[in-house]
Amino acid sequence: MTLLEAALLGIIQGLTEFLPISSSGHLVIGRQLLGIGLSESMAFDVALHCGTMAAVMVYFRGDIARLLRAAGGRSVHEGDRGELAMLALATVPIAAAGLLLSGPLAAVFDSPAAAGAGLLVTAAVLGSTRFLPSPAAGDGRFGPRQALLVGLAQAVAIMPGISRSGAAIVAGLWVGMGRERAARFAFLLALPAIVGATLLELSALSALASTLALPVTAGVVLAAASGLAAIAVMMRAVRGGRLLPFALYCLVLGVATLVVGVG
Repeated sequence: MTLLEAALLGIIQGLTEFLPISSSGHLVIGRQLLGIGLSESMAFDVALHCGTMAAVMVYFRGDIARLLRAAGGRSVHEGDRGELAMLALATVPIAAAGLLLSGPLAAVFDSPAAAGAGLLVTAAVLGSTRFLPSPAAGDGRFGPRQALLVGLAQAVAIMPGISRSGAAIVAGLWVGMGRERAARFAFLLALPAIVGATLLELSALSALASTLALPVTAGVVLAAASGLAAIAVMMRAVRGGRLLPFALYCLVLGVATLVVGVG
């Protein structure tokens, strides 16, 4: 993997992790276009996720500090402890999916057809917001049922082409969490998922860093920078209820990937 290839994949990862257009689907397509094999790229994908994790930590540093205080028993707000518990509950489905399905599903992460089909699913999920009961911000409901449903939506997004952020945010909107809360919850929910994936690939990451130190560093830094910009764009889009353009993009790219093929 060259420095330029790593840089391009880093930018793709950062932008598509938080815009609801599926980072996994774009990385599958990007690898095919660049001719990068699956064995070389899986650990690199996890490294790029560390960059996007850094973007979440910077953008939501206030929320993270608040939740850490709650975890240490130093929060003055009862709601902080409740939110921390809901994040933990919502993490269970993706943890189970990662442990049980990462092996059996490994082959689909090198399949443009699977990525194209997943992008069509993402388009349908985002398009469903057109039929939300009300354009209002939502009634703010936020409990175990809502958290678990959002977590299940994130777990489904383990498939390439299905946007993790899109699935989690739209699930939050449908269960009435409200636009702002749904977006924040979905982005914070990415942190434990990324940490878990990193731990599973720790040995491969160490080997990759020792052989491709400069490309890995460039990819991670660019993933963090582009991810930070993408979070800001996505937060504005969710607040304004403007998800349909992303649905159209996923529809066009998904159809093109299935019909034309990549590589």
